[in-house]
Amino acid sequence: MAPAAKADSEIAVPPATSETINLHAKKNKEVRINLATWLDKETPLNGLQSTEVSPWHIVLRYDQFDEDGDNVHSGVYEEFWASPEKYKRIYKSDNFNQTDYASDRGLFRRGDQQWPDPAESQVRAEIIAPFSYAATLQGFLATSIERTFSGYTLQCVLIERNSVIVSDPTQYCFEPGSSILRYSRGFGWYQTVYNRIASFQGHHLAQDVEVTKAGKPYLKMSVETIELISHVNEADFAPPTDAAGPIAERVSGVHPVPIKTSYPVWSASLRGQQFSVKVDIVIGKNGRVMSAHAVSGPAEGQKACEKAVKKWIYSPYLVLDKPVEVEEQVGCTHQ
Repeated sequence: MAPAAKADSEIAVPPATSETINLHAKKNKEVRINLATWLDKETPLNGLQSTEVSPWHIVLRYDQFDEDGDNVHSGVYEEFWASPEKYKRIYKSDNFNQTDYASDRGLFRRGDQQWPDPAESQVRAEIIAPFSYAATLQGFLATSIERTFSGYTLQCVLIERNSVIVSDPTQYCFEPGSSILRYSRGFGWYQTVYNRIASFQGHHLAQDVEVTKAGKPYLKMSVETIELISHVNEADFAPPTDAAGPIAERVSGVHPVPIKTSYPVWSASLRGQQFSVKVDIVIGKNGRVMSAHAVSGPAEGQKACEKAVKKWIYSPYLVLDKPVEVEEQVGCTHQ
């Protein structure tokens, strides 16, 4: 399976570059399913996002591409995992080098102190936690339906908002009659194909993964090593003396996922104006906006944007499986 077929064993997936919204359309042979129940079933079967696995070690290489298809960054991601609260994650690349140490002492960081950017975070998620985006969706409906890619039929689950049907919604597609994930379309225009599937501790693990964005190459990942850790050595997870931490109760520079947003109600006096408003917010541990302070834009626009943003709700951001507060900057645009 690939963005473009290279061999008889691969499936060509057409790029998603636009979508059509239809409030009344129905799909043939659709079967409604419970999204939460479905996630509980599938998440432990693909990737390694499960507590019911023995400690493991993985090494993968990745390449990132720009809009022209040029390889702009390359690196290696490595992780030693003993539990959700005990791990070591290592990024080594031409532009980002970082090691995180997690243990009962908290989360410590050596090297680059900023959090991984969206592409670097996606490198890990696509292989280890391929359902991480679906887990953030609330108030959505899930539908099981067959889809055909270049003559090959997959069983897909489409995830859409209630009463809003789009031509190419969030979806996860599997080998017929199995739980082997082969294709997903997540946030925005990201599409992912999963190849070279291996079985590891009863989980399906894609060892070659390609991500496109609006039909163009974005990320390529290849697993070089996946193995059990026969003995957990506590010293391997202990941070060196020069590591910063522990990470506090509030973080910034991360990428929280909004699950509910609202638009500003602009005053009539702003009609005909074009402007943007930037707002500094603090998101609470429960995902609700605790405070919002506009830092740019006209005064009336600031008030409208602040009022709207205070109603936003985010998926709680977790550090060591515990929610933390997040400092974030968001914006509103008036055209």
